[in-house]
Amino acid sequence: MNRSPHVYCEKEKIKLNEEKLIRFLNNQSPPEEKKEVMKWLGKPGSEREIVEKLHDRWKSGVFQKVDNEKKIGLLERIHSKALGQEKKQKSSILLSPVWLWGRSAAAFLLVGFCLYFLYEGMFSQNKVESLAEYTEAKIIEKKTKAGEKLRLTLPDQTKVVVNSLSTISFSSDFGNANREIYLEGEAFFDIEPDKDRPFKVHTGSVLTTATGTAFNAFSRDQTVKIALTEGSVIVSHATDEVALSPGEMANYHQNNPKGLIASKFNPDDVTAWKEGRISYKNKKFSEILRILEDWYGVEFVIQGSINKNRTVSGVFNNESLEDILTGLSFTMDFEYKLDGKKVNLKSRSL
Repeated sequence: MNRSPHVYCEKEKIKLNEEKLIRFLNNQSPPEEKKEVMKWLGKPGSEREIVEKLHDRWKSGVFQKVDNEKKIGLLERIHSKALGQEKKQKSSILLSPVWLWGRSAAAFLLVGFCLYFLYEGMFSQNKVESLAEYTEAKIIEKKTKAGEKLRLTLPDQTKVVVNSLSTISFSSDFGNANREIYLEGEAFFDIEPDKDRPFKVHTGSVLTTATGTAFNAFSRDQTVKIALTEGSVIVSHATDEVALSPGEMANYHQNNPKGLIASKFNPDDVTAWKEGRISYKNKKFSEILRILEDWYGVEFVIQGSINKNRTVSGVFNNESLEDILTGLSFTMDFEYKLDGKKVNLKSRSL
């Protein structure tokens, strides 16, 4: 077998191995290689170079083993998408280089078409997915249970830590045309820079846009909080927009007529959870109980007159639920009893 040829663009002085293009077509490229191929496909003349290579293959006869009906079917799909015509010419068009040059407006589809035949004619491997299957994106969803946290590295090398009882979802082609995430719950994002493809996080009706930065996103009970620790982001809702600097948080609640409100925040209070620490300053006892329920996957049952509106401050570093309850019991004057996933709190005044 001949050595694997390269596709070459003289103007940009770039060579790209055809095997990389084939992996890209089959969605098998590693992240860095995918970026390389996408960059190359964006260069002027890249599709023309691929068509020339395909023309050379046709003249050498290597495509005789490709089923003609398959050729016609794929060509019809490309022809239909590119021109929107009802009447399509068939096999006589397939072997006409003039037709290929005349339809170069469908550049990216034509690239896929060429690579399909390079794959079938040169490597004779198993049947690859059709172009329609290749371009069909699916939704990937990741969920965490109570007491569970998840660390992810996205295809663009962005790092995400997902808090308990949270869901993130994104398209299977994430990182190609766009970088968009949908979040319910809480997550921390350390975003890989890419000025050409801004990173977008949808939290309900609030959108956060960044190119390269780090921030905490919270979305529960009609409340959204975007806390920036590094870089810069734009937080928007309807016609309202806020630009954040490190140490600033955008707050939104559905019932607040003021819309987005920017405020300062303590990074340790907001992001300690991702390091396994619980930190709270002047928080209502009821809010602390909700945090502990999510963190440890338990349910609190209160008996007696425990003041749930009383504010409490404290920091717990990877401690057990029992150790935390022991500390809180002295401050809040209650007794506790662990019963599986249920925690009974009883006021000492009873």
